[in-house]
Amino acid sequence: MGFFSWLLRKKAPAKIKLGLALGSGGAKGFAHLGALKAFEENGIEFDVIAGTSIGSIVGAFYADGYSSTDIMELLKRVNFGEVTNLFMMQMDTSGLYNVIKRELGDLEFSQLKKPFKAVATVLETGEEKVFDSGSVAKALCASSCIPPFFKPVIIDGVRYVDGAYSNAIPADLVRNMGADYVVAIDLATKESKLGVLKKLFPTYQSRVENPSRQGYEFSDVTLHPDLNEFSSVSISGGSFMYDIGYHHALSFIPKIKEDLQRLRSKKLKKR
Repeated sequence: MGFFSWLLRKKAPAKIKLGLALGSGGAKGFAHLGALKAFEENGIEFDVIAGTSIGSIVGAFYADGYSSTDIMELLKRVNFGEVTNLFMMQMDTSGLYNVIKRELGDLEFSQLKKPFKAVATVLETGEEKVFDSGSVAKALCASSCIPPFFKPVIIDGVRYVDGAYSNAIPADLVRNMGADYVVAIDLATKESKLGVLKKLFPTYQSRVENPSRQGYEFSDVTLHPDLNEFSSVSISGGSFMYDIGYHHALSFIPKIKEDLQRLRSKKLKKR
């Protein structure tokens, strides 16, 4: 190695692989977009992403190169009546599938610009299902299948429901994707969905006591914006939730930047 090549190598900033785990929460996913906006404004770009439910939808678009503004504009164009009629229960996810496919096309996971995984739950067993290949649109429908609004999504003969029942904040997946530093976003409030699921499917057996555990155990920092006044169907509160997510994320920017600088310094010392 020549002297100048060595010098350039020594001076080059150490690369840190950043991971993002986006939690479930239905309409509260507007807070994810606000948080992404705060990260974008501060030059924080994620390399690997995993998501559950609405987190999988936001995560897939982000992994395909959409900015927070792009996704927000997309939502403004969506006719939510096309996705589901909240006065009718147990609809299929064809409307959601059509909206996603219209925007992303027939993309498969391997075609996304960044590595991405989505979480769903196997209805018969309560097991976590990680989608990282095949149709992105189908996987997102399975991950976002919230009873009682949607019927289970069937893929290859297996019935799936919302990933929130098995892994609500998949920071463990992001860590296993090689992330050096993981940011997780928890949208959970005090409401519980498990009771609804048990009523609809009495034979359902949960495999985990706390589906949000992975988000805290495997992340370096977990954001938890205060969304207690909103429900998972509070679509009309989207702009308020966006602002809450944005300002909450901003409050964590100094810590995240400090942590990343410390990691880079450690990597440089190891060279």
